[in-house]
Amino acid sequence: MYKSIKLLFMLIVFLFLFGNTVLPVHAESVNIKISLEEGINGKVKRGKGFPVSIKLENSGEAFNGDLLIQYSPSYNTGGAMLVHVELPEKGSKTYQLSVPGLTEDYQSYSQNQSTIHLYKGSWMNGSEVSFKGDKTFKPKFIDSSDQVIGVLSENYDRLKELRILPGIQSEMLPLTKEQLPKKALGLEMLDYLVIDEYAVSSLDEQQQLAIKEWIRSGGVLIAGAAPDASSSYGLLYPLLPMKSEAESLGKTEFLQGATKDEISFKELNLYTGAIEEGSAILHKSDNLPATIKKPFGKGTILQTSFSLGDQPLSTWEGYSTWFSAFIKQANQSHANLYMNGQDMYDQLYWEFAETNEFFPASNYSVTQLIIFLLIYLIIIIPILYFVLRKIDKREHSWWIIPSIAILMSAVVFGIGAKDRIAKPQLNQMGVYQVKDGLLTGIQATTLLSNTSGNYKLSVPKDQFNAVPYTNNYSGFDQSIGAVVEEQRKVNEITFSHVGYWSSKTIYGEAQKETEDQFTVQLTLHNNQLKGSIQNGYPYDFEDIFIWSGNEKIEIGAMKQGETLQIDHKIKQTLLTSPSMFFNTNMYQQTDLVKMKKERLYEAANRFLSGGYNNQPLIAGVTKDPVIDVNMVGKKEKQNNLNLILSPFTVENDFSGNFTIDTGMLSTRVEVVQGLIHDSGMGSPYEIFLDDGEYNYIIQLPEQLRGKKVEFDLVNLRMNGNFLKYSILNRETGEYLPIDEKRTTFALTKENHVEQFFSKDGELLIKFHKSSNGDPYVSLPQVTVKGVVAP
Repeated sequence: MYKSIKLLFMLIVFLFLFGNTVLPVHAESVNIKISLEEGINGKVKRGKGFPVSIKLENSGEAFNGDLLIQYSPSYNTGGAMLVHVELPEKGSKTYQLSVPGLTEDYQSYSQNQSTIHLYKGSWMNGSEVSFKGDKTFKPKFIDSSDQVIGVLSENYDRLKELRILPGIQSEMLPLTKEQLPKKALGLEMLDYLVIDEYAVSSLDEQQQLAIKEWIRSGGVLIAGAAPDASSSYGLLYPLLPMKSEAESLGKTEFLQGATKDEISFKELNLYTGAIEEGSAILHKSDNLPATIKKPFGKGTILQTSFSLGDQPLSTWEGYSTWFSAFIKQANQSHANLYMNGQDMYDQLYWEFAETNEFFPASNYSVTQLIIFLLIYLIIIIPILYFVLRKIDKREHSWWIIPSIAILMSAVVFGIGAKDRIAKPQLNQMGVYQVKDGLLTGIQATTLLSNTSGNYKLSVPKDQFNAVPYTNNYSGFDQSIGAVVEEQRKVNEITFSHVGYWSSKTIYGEAQKETEDQFTVQLTLHNNQLKGSIQNGYPYDFEDIFIWSGNEKIEIGAMKQGETLQIDHKIKQTLLTSPSMFFNTNMYQQTDLVKMKKERLYEAANRFLSGGYNNQPLIAGVTKDPVIDVNMVGKKEKQNNLNLILSPFTVENDFSGNFTIDTGMLSTRVEVVQGLIHDSGMGSPYEIFLDDGEYNYIIQLPEQLRGKKVEFDLVNLRMNGNFLKYSILNRETGEYLPIDEKRTTFALTKENHVEQFFSKDGELLIKFHKSSNGDPYVSLPQVTVKGVVAP
C-alpha cells in the first residue's frame, strides 16, 4: 500500500514538472518577403493619414490569405487594415493603401514589435505565418505642428526657393505619380498641394478624384498657371477660380507688398480669363488678376495667373517671403478642426466621444426599490405565514420564501436589463455645419453588445473617417482589436470576441454632400424678429434655435418640410456669428439626453471651424441618423442625436446709434511667426501660443456691410502680460503702437478711427508675445460704437 502511494506521488510530481514544460511554438513559415514604402519619401506626419505601398514577393507555392496592417493615429486609437492576399507560385503583387495615421507613442513602435501580420486563410482562424522582410513601419516623422507642402511638378528644382518659408514651420516634399494615393485619406498628411507645370490629366481618375476630395475636406490647393490649363489640370480644371484663356504680359508691382526685396524684373507672363462667381481676386497686375482665391467645401484653392517656377521669379530673393504671405491667405490648414501640436483624436474623445458611451437604461428610483422591499417584507411574508398556517403547511416555508425572493430578484433584474438583453444598441452622436453643399463635422458611434461574440459595423465610405478607440491598449491582438475591411461602398469594422454588455467606440471627422437646407426669410427691426423658417432637410428636428453671439433664441420643434412663422422679441439689435455658447451644466445633468445635447453644444463651439462670414446660425437637434452606421447581420436599437448648424442672412433696416461688444464680433488669430497650441477653452478670448508674432483679426457683423457707418469709438481692454500690441492703419499701412503698460486703449474720431477698418469691416491688431515659456494668452476684448445712417 505504501509503495503504491509512493509511486502515485512520484507520478504526480513527474506530470507536474514535465507536463507544464512549454515547448517553444513557432508559427508556420512561408516563402514570402514583404517590402513597405510608407508616406512620401519615407516621411509621414504624426497622427495624419498617409499612403503606403506594400510589395509581396512569393518564392514558394501559391498562397491565399489575409494581411493585417496595424495603425495607431494616437495613443488611444488604432486598429488594423485588412488586405486579402492572392499570390501565384513564384509571383509577386503590390498593394496600395491609405493608412489613417501613425504615432511613435504606441508601444509596438517603441518596442519594435511587429505591426504587419500575415495569415494563411482567414485572419479569424488565427493561423498566423511568419515571413521575411519588413515587419513594421519605420518612417521619419514630421511634427504635427509643421506645415507639409506637397509639390507636383515636372521639375521640382524650379521651386527650390520655396523650400524654406519665412514665418512658417514647413517641409516641402516632391510627389510622383507612383506615390499619389487613390484615396483622400492618403493625402491627409499634406496641408498644401502645389501644382505647377504638371499634367494632372496623366494621373489615374481615382488619384485626381482623391485630390479633389482632399481639397473639399480642408486641404489647400495652390495652382500655378499653364498655357494649356484646360487639358493639363484634368478633373481639377472645373474647380479653378479662373479659367486661363488669354496670354499677356503683366507688371510685377503686386509682388512688392509682402517684401522689401527689390524686384529686378518688371514683367511676368500671365494667363488670365473669366473669374468664377464666389472667387476673390487677391492681387492685380494693372487691371489683370494675378492671384485668386476660392473656397471649396472646407478647403481653399489659391490660383496664380503666372507659373510658380518660371524664371526670373523662381530665383528672386524675395520670392519665399512673398509666397509665405500668399499661402497664409487661405486662412486654414488641413487640420483646421484642431489646433496644431495636439493629439486631436484623444482630445476629441475626452471632449466629445466619451459622452456617446452612455446608454439609456431602465433604472429604478429609490422609492420604487423601497416599495419592492415593503411588498416583500410586509405583504408577501405575513400573508404567506397566515396562509400556510391555515392549511397547516408551515414546513414548506423553507423553500417558498427563498423562491419568492429569487423570483422577485429576477423580475427586478429583468425589468432593469430588458433593453440590454433584447438586442444590441448603437449610439450615434454628431455635430455638423453646412457649407457649400457639404455637411461637415465630427461623429461618434458606440455599440453596446447584448451577448458575447463578434460585431461588425458598416461605415459609409468617404463619409466617416472613423478610428476605433483602444483605451490605451498596448500591442495588437486580432482577437480583441478592430479590423477594417474596405468594401465597394462601405468600410466594415470588425470587433471580435466582444464580451457581454461591452461597448466599442469609433469616432472622427465626417462629411456628407447635401442639397438640403433651411429656407430662412427673417427681418429684424427694433429688436423684433419676424418671418419664417422652412425645414428642407429629410430630418425631424425636436429643437430649432438661432445662435447669435452668445445668445440662444428658441424657435421650437419642426418636422420635415414644415414651415414655422416667427415673431419674437429679442435682446439683440444685430444678429451676428456665434462667439461663445451659452452656459451649460453638463456635469450636473441627470437626464441623459439633456447631457448629450449640452455636449453637442460644447463640441460645436470647440471643434467646428466656423467660417460663417460673421453670420448667425440656425441650429437644429435631430434624433434621425445623418451619417448612418449599422451593425452587419444584427438588428440593433439605435439612439441618435445630431446637431446641424447652418448660416443665414437676415434683413435688417437697422439705423441709428449702435454698440457692439466682443460677443457680437467675429475673431480669429493668424500666425505671423510662432505656433498655436490650443484655443476655445470654454472662452473665445483665451488661447495657448508659443512666443512669436500674431495677428488678431476682428470683423464687424455682416449686417453692417454696405451701410453708411460712422465710427465714434473703438475701445480695447487688454489683460495680458509679456505682450506688445499695435493696430494697423489701413490707409497709411502703418502700425500704431500701444503702450504695453496700458490695460485700455481707445481710438476716437480724433485718431481717425475709420482708417483702421478695412472695406470688409476688419480690424487688425498685431501682437508680439515673449513670455519665456508660459503659453497662456488672454486676447483683447473690443467694444465698437458708431452710428448707422438711415
